[in-house]
This record gives sequence, C-alpha cells and structure tokens, in this order.
Amino acid sequence: MVEEKEKKKKGKEKRHEKGQFGKHKERNLSYKEKGRDKDGNKGKLSRDSVKEAKFGHNKPTLTYADSSKPPPSAPRKRVDPETAKYFSEITNLLESNTVELDDISAICGNALEEARGKELELTTDPIISRTIQNLLESCDLDQLCGFLRGCAESFPIIATDGVGSHVAETAIKALAKHMYDESSISYIEDTLSLICKIVAKDSVSVMQSRYGSHVLRSLLCLCKGVPLDQLDEFHVTKRSDVLATRVSAGPNKPDEGKIRNEFENRFESVFKFLVRELVDRAKYDMAKLRVDQFSSFVLQTVLRLSVGNNEELLYLIKILLCGPDQTLGEKNIIGSEQKDDIMALLEDTASSHLLEVIIEVAPENLYHELLTEIFMGSLFDISSHYCGNYVAQALISSARNSNQVTQILDELGEKVKDLIKFGKSGVVASLLAACQRLETNRRECCQALAEAVTGDTESNNNMIEHILYLDSFMLEMSRWKWPSGEKMSVLGCLMLQTIFKYPKQYIRLFIENLVSMEDEHVFQTAKDSGGARVIEAFLSSDIGAKLKLKLIAKLKGHFGDLAMNASSSFTVEKCFTESNISLKEAICGELLDIRLDISKARHGFHLLRKLDIDGYARQPEQWRVRQKSKETAYREFHAVFGEPRGEEIKINASYNENHNGKQKHDYNADGESKKFNHVEMPSDKKQKTNEKDGNHSYDSSKMSKKQKVGKPLLQKSANKFISNSTNTPFVRQSGKKDSAVSELAQLASKSDLTAGEVRSLFNASLKNEKGQSKNFKVPFVRKRKH
Repeated sequence: MVEEKEKKKKGKEKRHEKGQFGKHKERNLSYKEKGRDKDGNKGKLSRDSVKEAKFGHNKPTLTYADSSKPPPSAPRKRVDPETAKYFSEITNLLESNTVELDDISAICGNALEEARGKELELTTDPIISRTIQNLLESCDLDQLCGFLRGCAESFPIIATDGVGSHVAETAIKALAKHMYDESSISYIEDTLSLICKIVAKDSVSVMQSRYGSHVLRSLLCLCKGVPLDQLDEFHVTKRSDVLATRVSAGPNKPDEGKIRNEFENRFESVFKFLVRELVDRAKYDMAKLRVDQFSSFVLQTVLRLSVGNNEELLYLIKILLCGPDQTLGEKNIIGSEQKDDIMALLEDTASSHLLEVIIEVAPENLYHELLTEIFMGSLFDISSHYCGNYVAQALISSARNSNQVTQILDELGEKVKDLIKFGKSGVVASLLAACQRLETNRRECCQALAEAVTGDTESNNNMIEHILYLDSFMLEMSRWKWPSGEKMSVLGCLMLQTIFKYPKQYIRLFIENLVSMEDEHVFQTAKDSGGARVIEAFLSSDIGAKLKLKLIAKLKGHFGDLAMNASSSFTVEKCFTESNISLKEAICGELLDIRLDISKARHGFHLLRKLDIDGYARQPEQWRVRQKSKETAYREFHAVFGEPRGEEIKINASYNENHNGKQKHDYNADGESKKFNHVEMPSDKKQKTNEKDGNHSYDSSKMSKKQKVGKPLLQKSANKFISNSTNTPFVRQSGKKDSAVSELAQLASKSDLTAGEVRSLFNASLKNEKGQSKNFKVPFVRKRKH
C-alpha cells in the first residue's frame, strides 16, 4: 500500500512537471505569444524558441502587435473567502424579497462600508460585482459618494475592466438621479471633481479601452448635466438614426439652446476641466487616437457636448484637425495646407465618423472654410468613396445657407445618376432634404433626379416606379420590370417622401407619375413599409384634393388587406382622413367585413375606433351626418385660422424662388388656374376648402404673415366668427346661456391669442359634435415606430 501511494505521488509530480515545462508549455503561452518568434515578430516560432520555451530558458518577451493599443488591465485580485461569503448572504437577502423598504438603506450602508478598501477586488469580481450594482442603485447619496470616493484611485482600472465597467456605469447613472437636488449639488460636484482628476491622468488609456470609452462618455455626459433618458443621444448613435436625421427637412445641427438651457450645465467647471485635460494629454497622440474606434467615440461625444461654446469648439477642432503645433488664426482657421491631412481622415471608418461630427457642430465660419478650402472641387470623389460619402452627407445636410447648397448642387447636380449607380444614394437624399430645408434649388434638384432615373431611350412615365425600386433599377436599367414581392428601396422611398414636401409647382411630373400608376402597383406600394410612407406623404402634401381622391380610389377593394398590416394601417387611416363621404363609406364597408380579424391585431382597436366602424355598423345614417359635420367644422376652422401646417407651403417663398420675385398663378395638374391655398372639392355644393383639412395641429409660430395671431385681420375674423355662431358647430344651439359661448367671446375680445387658446376653440367643436359632456377626452393618437 505504501509503495502504491509513493508511485501515485511520483506520477503526479511528473505530470505537474510535464504541464509546467513539458510539451504542453506552448498552450500556456498567452495568445499574444502564440504565432511569434523570440523577437516578437509574427510568424511561426522557430525550433530554437520552441525548445527554449519547453525547458524554460530565455523565455520570449511579449511584444504587442499594435503599440497604440493600451496595455491589458491589471490582474484581478481575489476576494478573500470571508468577504465573498458575506456578500453572498447579502445577495440572498436582497433576492428573497423579504426585506422591508425602510431596512434597505441600512443594509446597503453596511454592505458598502464592508466594501471599503476592497472596491477594486469586489467590482472586478464577476459574481460579487452584480451585488455591488444592486447596492449602488438602492443606496443613499452619502453612501454612493462614499463608495465613489473610496474607489477613486482605482477608478481608471475599474472602468477599463470588462466587469468593473458595468459597476462604474451603474454608479454614474445612480449619481445622475440626484443631479437635480439643489442641496446635493456641491457634494456631487466634489465627488465628480475627485474622480475626474484621477481619470484625466490616464485618460488616453481609458479612452482607448473598449470598456473605458463607454464609461468616460457617460462621465462626460454627467458632468454636462445630460438627463439619463438622453444619454444615448450623446453616445454614438446608430447609422440608421443619423441617416434619418440627414434626410429629414429639419436642421441637422444640434440645437445650442438644448445644450445650454435644458441641461443647465450643472457641473460646467468640472466638465471644462475634464475636456481640457483630456485633449491636452491626448493632442500629441491625436494621429493615433483619431483612427482608434473607441477614442473616436469619446472625441465625438466631447464635440457634441461642447455645442454652444464656439470658442471651445474652435479649440477642440483645431487640435483634432491641425495638430498641437498649429496656431489658431482669426480669419483663416483652416488653410489649404491642411487639406491633405484632412482628406486622409476619409480613408478610415473611425476618423471619417469623427470628421462627420466636426462638420455638424462646426461654427458657421469654420464650416464655410471647410466647404470652400477643403472639399469644393473634390465633392464627387468624396461622395463616391465608401467612407467619404457619409462625410459628404454630413456636409450637405449641415449647410447653413442657400448659397452653400447652390455651390454643392453646381458640382454634384450632373453627377446624380453616377452617384446612384455607385450605390451612394444617401448623398442624393441629403441633397433633396437640404434644398427643402433652405427652400432653394428645388426645381433643379427634382430635374436632376428625374434625368438620373430615366433611361436614355425611355420616357419618364415610370419614374416613380424606378425610384421605389432604385437599387434593382440601376442594376438592370433598360431590362428592368416591376419586381413583385421584392422590398422597396429605403433611400428611394425617403427621396420621394422629401419630394412630396416640395411645393406642387416643382413636382408636377412626380405627381402625374404616381397618380397614373397601375392599381396593382399602387396596392403593392401601400403594402410595403417604405412605400406606404410615400403614399402618406403624397396625401399630406399641398396637392389638390381631386388628385388625392384619384389615388385613393386605386386602393378600393384592398383596404381590408392593408388594415391587417401594422404599417399600412396608417395609410388606411390617412386615406380615410383625406377621402370624401363616398370613399369613407367604401373604406368602412371593406373593414366592416373583417372587423373581427382586425380587432385581434395589436393596432386594430385604434384603427376601428378612429374610423368609427362600430358606429357605421349600427347607424349608417347618423355616421354620415357625423362625418359631414366634421368636414364642415374643419373647413370653417381653416377658413378662420388658415393652414395648420403653414411651414410646408410658404406662399411667398414658393412664388419668389426661381421666378425673380414675380408672382405667378399656380395651376393644378389639370391646368386650371386657381388660388394656391384652396381647391375645389368634388361635392354637390362645390364649397371651397383647405387642401389639408385632415391635420388639426396648430402652431402660431409657423403661420404666414397674414395669418399671425394678434393681427387686426384675425381679430376681426374671430369677432365675425362668434357673431355668426348660429351657422357654426363650434357653439351649441341652446336657449340656455352656455359657458362655452362666454369663453369664446372672451377669446374673441383679446388682441393676441396663444396656441393653447386657439386649440381650445377647436376642442369646443369636437365636444359639440360628439354631444358629450365637458369631460370629453381626445382619443389617444398612436405613433408609428421609425
């Protein structure tokens, strides 16, 4: 027995020696050592180096492939068994759900007190770190700040650790919850100041870390005072969200007031200190940091958070583009001598994204210099580049005035077809949106797109179809046919949505194309998620009601199928809003047949309620009376208060644009001369009504000069409106004195009306039509998820 034990003992010793020094030594080498020779070069290890590794002689030195990458984080310290057992009991206690709410604070305080001096080990432990996160989310501010102060010296290590970074992130978010407590501001500021001073010393390593980059961005947002629900906006956003912003007609530059007023710059001094320290320590390594993915994320966040402080922005951008030794001139911030260095940023994904943000946040004078000194003359080459085309999109969508858009269009207008053929349709979509936003060159831009999607020997009758399937059309061109069942081009649909926001005199060709499409093609367009939005944009435009009704009629017999789809149900709702009584009745008739199936869908309840399908099924005659009453109310409301979406029509701008300021008559698609704001409805009385009677939103800031609230014309109209109340549904017909009448009279006597007071006028009509009490609630309006 003794001999057998000795043999087993010797065998274990041999196996231990073999695992430590024998043929398995190569497995124990780190992944960086594998595939390198003794000098640290890539390639297979030589026989000598393998032999040396086997016997432990001249152990090869580790050499990292990329010296710009930060060194690995410090090895984790093991938690002693007694402390691990204590926190295991805390975890079980918190998960048992038997703790009273009053006792949670005491438990968190005791547990965090136990963690004092052991923060690094506990926060980097894969199991105990989750318990620490739960404690930080539930503890008081004093306990939270005490924990952060205790781990301040180790915060850079914790932040760059795969496990500890989650704890650091949780602590920052927990601290942000107390940001608006005025009595705690100074205490939080002192804690942040301590952490930022330590992080700043090692900021280059932290910002290069996969995990540290995210923590540092959250720390910057907290110092700026960004609310928790808006953190994602100042972290790196998705490319799809960026594209949606650029192709919209709104401004692309971040709102300075949002940064300055909403966030209140809670810890401005700490934020400025951290940014200056971060940039000053990184400026000599900026060439490496600009092409590093995680460092680029941090620099983008710094730029976005600095919007509103032009002096600070100029300093940051000068360091990023020109290097630390460049002087900041008063007139020429960026010179042509920096062109090669800036153009080199287009070759890398990380640096090109950084350049996009620089363009978006740049002050106006700097943007002008970037456009004229750096990019003009090379726009087509940039737009054709796989990274540079995103920079071109940012440049176009950030244009500050119409002259800049004109310069860009002069260079890219003839290249639209080539850009689409090269798969860079985003540049064209951004150009269309910029022309709409600044109300310039819309006719030229539409013409360039029409020529690009029309074949050399073809007419432009199928232009809309080509744009809907833009990608497949550009591949096949003359051999292209309508592809049934294929998903429509996202960018093509976005272009058409933008085009239908243009004044109708610029897009007559697009209008005729869409209205003349085959019925089956219109139905397939409405079924597609992107195509449905195109039809909705057409119905929301300032196009005449006759053409809208013609398009809606092409969908007769298909409204039931469209209503079953969540995306196209919005199209059904929009068609109903823009239809006359006969078409509304046809839509309800189709939906009534499958009412039970629609009600089972998630969106079905709202759709059935919006169209009042139950009321149509019970009492069709009363349903028709209600619909006619609504139409009358809408017409009278718009007759007094004008178009609800005046910013999309802007009569003066549409007349002056490309017409040298001369007013011209507007013509509809049938060639009939008429006023711009009104069209003839196909009803028996031929009453004039507004083209956009389906939208009830009101914004006094977006009205034309003649429509602005407070003008004598509006006051006179309002007085006349109340005096002739017997013919309007806004005031109930009753012999008794109604409070609504006195409220309306008081509003009419005012010289200025707010937007809320005007909405109250409209809400009064809804109450009367429904015959409900004053507690009538406007039904919930669903929103489409983009």
